[in-house]
Amino acid sequence: MNLKIRLTLFSSLVFTIIFGLATLVIYWIFYNSSERHLISSLEKNAKIAGIYYLEADEQSPLKHLESKNQYESLVKRAMVAVYNAEGQVSYGGLKYDNQISKSLLTQLKSQKTVYFKTEDSFYFGLYYPDNQGDFFVFVKESNTDFNQQLNRLLFILVLVFLVALISIVLLSVWLSKYAYLPIRNVIQEIQHKDLNTIQEPLTVIKTKDELQDLIESYNALLRRISENMIIRKNFVSYVSHEFRTPLAGILGSMEVFGTKARSQEEYQELAATITEHVNFLNHLIGNFLLLTEDQALKRSMEVFRIDEVVWDLVPKFKRTFAVPLKIELQVDEPHYFNFRGNRMLVALSISNLIENALKYANGQEVVVRMTTLDERLSLEIIDQGIGIPQAELEAVKQTFYRGTNVGTVKGSGIGLSFAQIVFKDQGVDFAIRSNDLGTTVSLLFPKF
Repeated sequence: MNLKIRLTLFSSLVFTIIFGLATLVIYWIFYNSSERHLISSLEKNAKIAGIYYLEADEQSPLKHLESKNQYESLVKRAMVAVYNAEGQVSYGGLKYDNQISKSLLTQLKSQKTVYFKTEDSFYFGLYYPDNQGDFFVFVKESNTDFNQQLNRLLFILVLVFLVALISIVLLSVWLSKYAYLPIRNVIQEIQHKDLNTIQEPLTVIKTKDELQDLIESYNALLRRISENMIIRKNFVSYVSHEFRTPLAGILGSMEVFGTKARSQEEYQELAATITEHVNFLNHLIGNFLLLTEDQALKRSMEVFRIDEVVWDLVPKFKRTFAVPLKIELQVDEPHYFNFRGNRMLVALSISNLIENALKYANGQEVVVRMTTLDERLSLEIIDQGIGIPQAELEAVKQTFYRGTNVGTVKGSGIGLSFAQIVFKDQGVDFAIRSNDLGTTVSLLFPKF
C-alpha cells in the first residue's frame, strides 16, 4: 500500500469517526429536544382540557367560549380523557385505554404529573383537583409525526454523511497526489543518480516542513559521501603517483647493487636511501590511517595544556629541520592554555602544521606565537616561505591536494586536511592566510 492510498484511507477514516460521532450527537440532541417540546405541548393541552371540562361552571359564557376555541384548536377530543376519583372517565373521547390503570392514577395523585410512551403513542397525565372533587386529565398523542421527523432527520444526516464521505475521499486523493508530488520528484531525482552525479545535491523545495529537512539532510549526506569518494579517488591517484617514486628508488637501488659487490660505505648509503623511502611511505600510510580512523571513531577527551603540546614538539623539529623555530608566548594567565579534547589528535595536527611551515619556509625562521583574543587562546604558525597561491587557499584543505608551487619538496597532501578535520571536530576555529611573503595558520581555541 503506497503513501497516497494510506493518506486517503487515514483521512477518510478520521472523517468517518468524527462525522459519525457528530451525527450521533446531533440525533441525540434533536431527539431529546423534540421529546421535551412534545411533553411541554402535552402538558399545555392537558391544562386546556382541564380548564374546558372542569372550570365551565366557574367561567362566564364568553370566557368558556374562549376556552372551547382553544381546546378545539389544540386538542383532539378522541385523545383526551378526564378521570374522576373512582377511576371512571367523566369527560373526553378517550373512553377505553388499557395503558391507564387505577395504580397509575394513584401514582399521578402523588406525583402531580406523569409522562410515559408506548410503541405507538405518548401519554401525559395531570392531577387536577377541583371543587367538584379530584380529577385526572390524560392527553394521548400518536408518535407518527414524531417518528417521521426523526426519520427525516436520520435520512438527511445519512445522505449528508455519504455525500461528505465521497467528497472527502476524492479531495483526499487529490490532496495526497498534490502533497506527494514533491516526494515523487525527489524519488525520480534519486533514481537518476549514479556515480557521476551523486555529488550533485537534490533540488531543495522551500516548503518549511519535514520534507525540506529530509532533502537538506540527504544533501548533507551526499556531500559527505562525495567527499569520501573524492578522498578515495585522490588517494588512488596519489598512490599511483607518489608511491611509485620511493618504490622505484628502492627497486632501482637494489638492482644496481645486485650487479656486483659493493663497499661497506656503499651498502650503508643504500641502507640509508631505502630507510628514507620506507620512512616516507610509513609516514604517508600512518597519516592516512589516522585520517580515516578519526572520521570513523570518536576519541577520548582529556584536559591538557596547549603550550606543553607545542614545547614537546620542539626537540623533534630541531633534530629533523635546520630551519630556525621560535616560540613566542604572550599569554598572561596560564588558564588560557587549558583545553579539553583529544591530546594525541591535537598534538598530531599542530605537528603537521608546524612541519608544513618548516618544509616550505625556504630556510627562513618559523614563529609559533600564542596570544589571547577575546579571552580565548590564539595560536599562530607564521612562516616567510613560498606561500600558497590565492586561488589554491581552499583547495589545499582537500585531502591529497598539494600546491602547484611546492616544487621538489616531499609531502603527502594529508597533513593540512587532517588538521582541519580534527580542529573542526574539537571546536577549534581554523584559518589560513597566505601571500608571496609567507603563510600564517591561525587557531582560535574555545574558552575553557
